[in-house]
Amino acid sequence: MLKFGRNRHIMQLALLFVFVFASPSQADTISYKGVVQDALQYSARIRVKAEDIQISDAIYRQNYAGLYPEITAVSRFEKHENLDTRGTGINTINGEVVGGDQSAWRSSAYLMGQYSFSNWYKKSFEVDYYERLRDVRVFELDIEAKKVLKEITDVFGALAECRIKLQYGAEILKRLQEVLYLKKQANALGQASYEEILKLEADIAALEKEAGAVRKEFQENLERLFSYTGKAYNEEMGIEFLAAADQRQPPDYTRLIEETPEYKAKVKELEAVKFKSKAASNNFWPDVSLYGRYDFYGANQDGLDYALRDFRQTAYSAGIMISLPLFDGGVRKWDRVRNLLEIRKQDETIKAVVEEKSRDIRTLQAGYSELQKSLAHYRKLTDQYGKMLDITKKAQGLGERSLMDIRELEKDALTVERDWKVAEQSLAVYERRIMLETDYSKFISEHNGNWSYQH
Repeated sequence: MLKFGRNRHIMQLALLFVFVFASPSQADTISYKGVVQDALQYSARIRVKAEDIQISDAIYRQNYAGLYPEITAVSRFEKHENLDTRGTGINTINGEVVGGDQSAWRSSAYLMGQYSFSNWYKKSFEVDYYERLRDVRVFELDIEAKKVLKEITDVFGALAECRIKLQYGAEILKRLQEVLYLKKQANALGQASYEEILKLEADIAALEKEAGAVRKEFQENLERLFSYTGKAYNEEMGIEFLAAADQRQPPDYTRLIEETPEYKAKVKELEAVKFKSKAASNNFWPDVSLYGRYDFYGANQDGLDYALRDFRQTAYSAGIMISLPLFDGGVRKWDRVRNLLEIRKQDETIKAVVEEKSRDIRTLQAGYSELQKSLAHYRKLTDQYGKMLDITKKAQGLGERSLMDIRELEKDALTVERDWKVAEQSLAVYERRIMLETDYSKFISEHNGNWSYQH
C-alpha cells in the first residue's frame, strides 16, 4: 500500500487504493494459507501416495518377518483301506510298525522348525532394500504435495491478479464514463470534436470487453481452485492479496538442492539399489540352515477314536543343512551385473536431478530479479503520476485545467497503479515458488504447521 503522509498526492492515491480494495466481509475471504491447508487435506493424489507408503511398509515388514525362524505344525487323520490282498509280512508307515494288515484308521502329526542362518548375509540386505524403498515413497508423497502446492499457488496468484484488474477496471471505467460525459458537454458547446467522443466510446467498449475476459478467467480459476480444495467459491468472495518480502539470492544452490524431496528420494533409491546389489553378490555363498522335526503316530483298525488313543511319539530328527550352488546357467552372475548397472544408472539420475533443480531455481531467481526491477519502475511511475495529479488539481483551482483533465489523469494513474499491484502479486507468487523449491520444510511449517505423513 502507498505510504500515508509522505505528501499530499501520495495520500490521495492511498485513499483511492483503500476505497478500491475495501472488502465487504472478512469472513468471506479466500486466504492463501487456507487454500494450502484445504488442498493438502483434500487432494486424492496425495492420498494415493500415502497408500503407496502403507503398501511399501507392508512389503518391508513381510520381508523382515522372513528373518525369523519358521515353525510348522502338521496333522492328518484318515481311514486307509489296502485293496491289495496279497500283502504279507511286516508293514511300516512313516517308520512305525503297524503289522501285516495296512487297512486301519490312522492319526499322525509332526512339529517342524527351521532357521536359516544364511538370511543374515543374504535376505537381510533385501530387507534393507525394501526399507529404503519405503523411505522413497515417503519422499514421493512430499514431491506430489509439492506439485499440488505449485499448481494452487499459480491458480491463487492468477485469482488475485484478476481481482485487482476487475477492481481497478471498474474505477478506470468510471473515470472514462465521466470523461465521456464531459466530452459530450464540451461537444455541445463546440469545444470538443465528435471524433474524440467516438474514440472514448471505443475505449470504453474495449475496457468492458477486457473486463469480460478477466471475469471469465476469474471464474475458471475459481473452478480450478474448487478442484484442488473441494470447497465452493463465488465471485463475491474476497481474495487475500499476497505480500512480497524482498527475498535475497540463495547463497548455496548445491546445499539447497540436497534438501529437496526430489534429491532425497533419488539418494534413497541409490541406497536401496546398493543393498540389492550386495544381496545379489552374497547369493554365491552357501545356504546354511538348522532344522528339527518331532513325529507322532497312531493307528487302529476299530475306529478313529482308538487311533487317537494310540497317538504316540515316534521319531525325532535335527541337523544342519548346507546347500552350495555349483551351476545355475549364469542366473546369479547376471543378476549381480544388472544390479551394478542399476547403481551406475542411479548415480546419473541423481546428477540429472541436481541439474534440473538447479535450472528451476536459477530460472525462478532470474524472473524474480526482473520483476523486482519492474516493480521499482512502477513505484517511480506511480509517484510521478501522483505529482502530476497534485499539480493538475492546483491548476484546476486556478482555472488553468478542467475537471476533464483531472479525470483523464486519474484514469492513467489508476492504470499504472493496477499494473504495479499486479506486478506485486506476481512477485509474491515467485517468492512462494522459490520457497517451495529451496526450503519445502519451511514452507509447510509456515503455511500448515507441522503437516507431514506419519507411517
